[in-house]
Amino acid sequence: MDVDPRIVRAGGPVLGTFLSLAVSSWRSALGRNLVGVYVHGSLATGAFNPRTSDIDVLATTRTLTDGPANERIHEVHRAMHGWGDDRWADRLDAAFVPAKVLAMSGTPRIAVLELHPDEGCAVRPLGSDFLIQKRLLREQGITLFGPKLSKIVAPVTTGELREAQAAFLRESWLPQLEFPGQFLKRVFQAYAVLTMCRALCLLATGNVVTKPEAAAWALHGPYLEVWHPLIHSAIAYPGGVQPDQRLATLDFIRFTLDEAGIGHAAPSS
Repeated sequence: MDVDPRIVRAGGPVLGTFLSLAVSSWRSALGRNLVGVYVHGSLATGAFNPRTSDIDVLATTRTLTDGPANERIHEVHRAMHGWGDDRWADRLDAAFVPAKVLAMSGTPRIAVLELHPDEGCAVRPLGSDFLIQKRLLREQGITLFGPKLSKIVAPVTTGELREAQAAFLRESWLPQLEFPGQFLKRVFQAYAVLTMCRALCLLATGNVVTKPEAAAWALHGPYLEVWHPLIHSAIAYPGGVQPDQRLATLDFIRFTLDEAGIGHAAPSS
């Protein structure tokens, strides 16, 4: 398998080898049901950070994977930790989605197998952010195996993107205000701030950009001026002075929800 130069620049030849092994192992596990394997996210956009970024992969299939197939994929995932560099296996964020879904409009109500760095292997419903992933796949995705993305991924309109972003904030970030334990970790605070910048940029401009690009946008002009110190701190993480920003981060999430027209409970005094 020829490795895209973007992958080698981001993670070196070892990452290219890891992805090649993943593709060949999934082909063995799924046989003719595997249609294609594609990289998206920061690895495709050039914003990959070897210390913190996940490896975002979408595998397309002819039909939904069943229980036995899911178990074979799980076995492959466990085996990945013996491939020489555990950090890539620990950072793999993959989903196995029927290829026909990419050609459809909207997000169908189906559950697919996902491999998540924190939550392991599980069958979960497609999230609202699937449309955002589709836009990134179509415009910047890397083909590891299978047909070209431009031939199989339907266009996503700006209106659909904004609706998807608002829905994702509602389903994934609004609940975290009630159970904010994750925000005790400074790394998650920084991640949340940059994710909110990205959401606000999409809502305001209709453009899907990387987290660094969104942070640069947020620091330009007066719109988010009151949040500039918080954003600067998130950009600098883990360097520089890194005080606990839990309360400010939660306030920034509330602001983002407000901008998306999503109601939420006021912070307790």
